[in-house]
Amino acid sequence: MSNILITGASSGIGNALVQLLDNKDNHLILIGRDVNKLNVLSKNLTAKSTLIQFDLEDVDNIKFLSNDMPVVIDAFAHCAGIDSTLPLKNVNYSKFEKSIKVNMFSFIELIKIIVKTKNKSDFWTNVVAVSSIASQHGGVAQTIYASTKAALEASVRVLAKELINNKIRINSVSPGLVNTEMTQRWMERVGIDNINTLSKFQLSGIAEPIEIANVIEFLLSAKSSHIVGQNISIDGGGPKSLIF
Repeated sequence: MSNILITGASSGIGNALVQLLDNKDNHLILIGRDVNKLNVLSKNLTAKSTLIQFDLEDVDNIKFLSNDMPVVIDAFAHCAGIDSTLPLKNVNYSKFEKSIKVNMFSFIELIKIIVKTKNKSDFWTNVVAVSSIASQHGGVAQTIYASTKAALEASVRVLAKELINNKIRINSVSPGLVNTEMTQRWMERVGIDNINTLSKFQLSGIAEPIEIANVIEFLLSAKSSHIVGQNISIDGGGPKSLIF
């Protein structure tokens, strides 16, 4: 049985990944802020599941989550993230801190837990962090979001080199426009009221979460064993506009 850790499990890309990996051969360790959403999710799963209600902004206490996890983690997908659309005049360091804690620092802290299990281990742990096309093509008012996702990608490139000898293989993915709750909130903030309108901004239209989850599943599997330290863009051919 494979032990698979997934953050942001109750919504969006994380939820789609849970559905994709739901089988009796997997043990899914699911982290989310909303215990009700986690409970609803787990009721329909075939896989064994461990539910962890936790706000990843509380980075100082992430180390204690190891008490709720199995010793062996075979795969880890960091799908949790928070967006930010703020003009420069509204940007401040407390808002920066909130975003980077969830988008990047929590990823680092969870990797630390995994590293502690790897001493003289004979198993591989495959890791994928979910970034965003905004890290390279951030739009107006995305200073915080784009910066924190770029920091996440940089950490992946460095840690991939540092931890490969620990049998930890790390990559990231950068989705473009995806039909998630986060995207819908962003649409409201920027004044886009129709998903079909948004779909026109990307060459092949807006993606569904499962299309991103399919790539993550591949990167978490042994089929991608020679892909290390890479960022895979899943952007539908790129933007048609200057939004990104």
